[in-house]
Formats: sequence, structure tokens, C-alpha cells
Amino acid sequence: MKIDGRAIADQILSGLQKRISALKRKGVIPTLAVIQVGDDPGSAAYIRQKQKAAEYIGAKLIVSHQSSAISLQTLQNISQQYGDDQSVHGIIVQRPLPDALRAPNILLSKDVDGFLPNSPYPVPVAEAVLKILESTFSASTHSRINALTTKHIVVIGRGETAGKPIADTFIKMGCMISVIHSQTPNPDRITKNADIVVSCVGKPNVVRRDNIKQGAILISVGLWRDSDGKLHGDYEEDDIQEMASFYTPTPGGVGPVNVACLMANLYRSCFALPESVQLS
Repeated sequence: MKIDGRAIADQILSGLQKRISALKRKGVIPTLAVIQVGDDPGSAAYIRQKQKAAEYIGAKLIVSHQSSAISLQTLQNISQQYGDDQSVHGIIVQRPLPDALRAPNILLSKDVDGFLPNSPYPVPVAEAVLKILESTFSASTHSRINALTTKHIVVIGRGETAGKPIADTFIKMGCMISVIHSQTPNPDRITKNADIVVSCVGKPNVVRRDNIKQGAILISVGLWRDSDGKLHGDYEEDDIQEMASFYTPTPGGVGPVNVACLMANLYRSCFALPESVQLS
């Protein structure tokens, strides 16, 4: 069964819209600053998604578009300026960054992407995967932790923006997890035994009908574009749909939920204790 990521995202965003309306009546407008370095088309597309989501919920998004030749010091200075601005609640340095740069030391209280050590916010892509998995649980399931700890979960890829934080989230929940990377011997043997496969590679046919088991849940976080510019995930839907019990499409799968979870972090960032704010 195809998982409708847009419907899941809409539910999250609708709830945020109501909460932010209440905040705005108190004079608070959740504001996200996005620092974009260079002209990566994927980054530009992702920022447009963020802009659309922010507008829908009544938040404000500021984009600081910088040349790929920017120095690390200048990038740090810009992020610090937003960090000192009390009207800005969240800061993102849009990835990927040029090889010569690394993410600047943003104030932890405003790291709504959750990538920095000890950040008070969950990584949106990891939260998005959990939200998607929740949508596949039966009505009698009361806890996503209980539901997931009985499953064998495989994460393919260990990149810092997807595979690693997703795997770390499952590990913290006490899940049975295997991580597959380019040096893993006989990866097909592992995926064939998985109840849930989360693929974060961004290449064609990483997951196929011949390397998964019947009834597996498939989530494609990885994205790639063909010569016509069309987005694809790590599997072809026509190939796996009869094997998988649930799967995310591309587009319309993880992406919208990822953006919605980022907006949830932005809302949380308006409060002194982000973890105390519970979102449906």
C-alpha cells in the first residue's frame, strides 16, 4: 500500500497552523532563517518547500543566499547574527555545503535541524520516518516504541543528514537495527530478513523485489534525478509494490513529512522548553 506522505504532512501542518495563530495573537511570529550557500538545485527546491509550509502555518522564513565562494568565517558571522536576533527562532545552514566549508557553530537553542551535538530538537527526517511508520500501525497500537522494538529494521546508508540520525533514533528507542553501507558484506542477505527497510542512498535500485521479503515496509529517504530532471527514490515503485506491505512514493513520501517536522521544531523553538511542547 502506498503511504501518502502529503496527507501526513497536512495533518501536522494543520495542527501547527492553529497553534501559531494563538502565538501570533500574543505578538510572536515563528521565524526561520535559512542560509543557502551556492546554487544546488536540490537545495533550492527544498527551500521552496519550506517557504510554502511556513506560509501555510503562518510562520516567517528568511533566506540568506550566499555565494559558494563564501569563507567559513563569514558564514559563521552570518549565523551568529541570526543567533543574536531575538526575532529569529530557528536557523538552518542548508545542506549540502561546499567541501571547503563545514556547518558553522550555530547556537544550540536555534538548531531546529537537530544536527548539532546536544541539540534540543529531534532531527526532522528521523521524526518524519517515525511519523510515516506510525501511519502503518494498527489502531490498537498505543506506542510507537513498543510497535517498533519487535521489528528488525535495516537502514541503508550512514550519511550525517539522513542515515546516521535515523539509525541513532532507532537505537535510542531500543530497536533491533542493522546499518548497511558500501563496505557491508552480502547486504542482500540482511535486507531480505528486514521487516522495515529505510534507504538513504539516493541511487537507482538500491532496494529491489529480489532483495526484500514479502510484506516488508519500505521507506525511501534517498533521492536522485534522471536525465529529464524527474525525482526518483531508492526503488522503483512498480518493481516493489507487490512485495511491500507499505511503501513511500517519490515524490510525495518522506519529503513533505520532513518539512512538516521541521516546522514543528520551529514552533517548539518559540518556547523555553522545546521538549515540553507535545504535537499530534
